[in-house]
Amino acid sequence: MCAMSEEQAERILRQAGLLTDVPAGQKLQIMQGDVVRVSFAFDYRGPAQSVTPYASIGKITLGIFDEIAYAQGLKKTLSQSYDWLSYAGYVDINTSNCKPETNYDVYVKLLEYPSQTYVKLVDVIDVLGLAEFRNFAITEYVKLV
Repeated sequence: MCAMSEEQAERILRQAGLLTDVPAGQKLQIMQGDVVRVSFAFDYRGPAQSVTPYASIGKITLGIFDEIAYAQGLKKTLSQSYDWLSYAGYVDINTSNCKPETNYDVYVKLLEYPSQTYVKLVDVIDVLGLAEFRNFAITEYVKLV
């Protein structure tokens, strides 16, 4: 049995309509319990090391980020380099703890360097979960014989 690469799995999910990309800063609507993939990219130069990506969905209140759903990603191995090298990754967050409401915030950082890598986006996720109806109307009524 052949192992499927991450890229192949993502392509299959996209074709099935199960994976939707939203550019950073735009609103993402999800259902409570969906998994949100927070993708990130950065440039690095320095000694070889491993770093751990971390992302959270929550609400900023009085300047404090209240983490409601969060996760760590797979460790990334950074190569030693005197030149800038580009890296990318992602963290998948299960949103079961997020209540149905609008304007959740999201952030990502590397645990080993939080002050250098902390980046947030504000009011970018709406969590649906309550039943909603639209255009509900009587369309016809007839006498049955």
